[in-house]
Amino acid sequence: MSIVRPFAGVRYNLEEVLLKSVVAPPYDVISPEMKQALKDKSPYNVVTLDLPDGADDKYDNAAALYKQYCDNKILIKDEKPSFYVYEQVYTYGGKEYVRTGFVGLLKLEELGKGSVYPHEKTLSGPKKDRFELMKACKTNFSQIFGLYMDKDNRMNLVFNEAKKNMPTASAMDEDGVKNTIWSVSGDNTVRMIEEFMKDKAIYIADGHHRYETALNYRDHARKQNADMENEEKPYDYVMMMFVNFYDEGLKIFPTHRVLEVDSAFSFEGFLDKLRFDFTIEKLADAKTADTFVNDPAGGRSMALYYDNTYYGIKAHDEVIENLSQVYRKVDTYLLQEGIMKKFMNVTDERLLKKEGVYFVQTLDQIEKLAADKKAVGFILKGVDIDIVREISESGMVMPQKSTYFYPKLQTGLVIYQF
Repeated sequence: MSIVRPFAGVRYNLEEVLLKSVVAPPYDVISPEMKQALKDKSPYNVVTLDLPDGADDKYDNAAALYKQYCDNKILIKDEKPSFYVYEQVYTYGGKEYVRTGFVGLLKLEELGKGSVYPHEKTLSGPKKDRFELMKACKTNFSQIFGLYMDKDNRMNLVFNEAKKNMPTASAMDEDGVKNTIWSVSGDNTVRMIEEFMKDKAIYIADGHHRYETALNYRDHARKQNADMENEEKPYDYVMMMFVNFYDEGLKIFPTHRVLEVDSAFSFEGFLDKLRFDFTIEKLADAKTADTFVNDPAGGRSMALYYDNTYYGIKAHDEVIENLSQVYRKVDTYLLQEGIMKKFMNVTDERLLKKEGVYFVQTLDQIEKLAADKKAVGFILKGVDIDIVREISESGMVMPQKSTYFYPKLQTGLVIYQF
């Protein structure tokens, strides 16, 4: 059973700051250059809290800054517990899309043992970082991205009613996405949301490290505070954005790969090996490569980029048939297991540490990386949303960075303090 609750969020005081100057993308997509650009917008940008400066003292620095922002009324806490309807309006392929969900609290439960399902493997480094930040600040600065199933779109009644009112906050982000929230605190509506979500499975779309960190922190806090069994505390919950699987604005983009190779690497030798399992054809340009990869009739196809040339590759039927049923439609798994490990001697350790492995969203980024270093680019199609659900329910996981849910949720619209 999923237990979902409203909360009194901590939000930026719009009488003191311009919201678009203080929100930020999720911490794990922020480069050093982007971080500096965000800080240049405002000294109060949420990146100073979610991705703090410093060495061993950076978590204490974040806690001190958070207290300072609250004391100086840069951040203020809402008076009443609320759910926060969160709308994102964006343009893709010349068409405008609207994705709507709501931010609330989800009661933590062990992954795979209840109604919360992951689909990605997590790494120890990010979890340690997020744990130390959570321990110092006792907050969720950013919301986890969760999916639920609502084929009849019943929650749209709540969303549409909320949108009749003045927004609580709104800001355009760097990608031109309009992010707007409305506070929903009426007793009847709150009860309706809580009841509606009880029988829903929750699938983590983005934020696996933060969810596991919240579990670790809960267990740590319970031990520290000698909590009684069944005694409920604020840290038994984590802040989450809940979006319907069937929302028309929900899009999953591919995450391509660029793999550095050493000076002895022979691309022709690599292609000779690859032909055992794949058919290969030379492609004219990036546009042709994109069309080849995304052709619905193309089967398990992807593309390579090396030395200013694109190649289309398609797996032989027997290669796909030898895969576990659940992985037959996951191109990142085929790439990782059937190409990188099998023909390029890439180890699990290298993949986990991302040593010479780059994850990018565009073919332009692939070309730029390959121009600066000897590397092979791999172009993939996006994962279908139903495959994400199937993987999650199977108890298996996809390779890291298999999904890129767009648009990214903005950090700083609302904060959960426990």
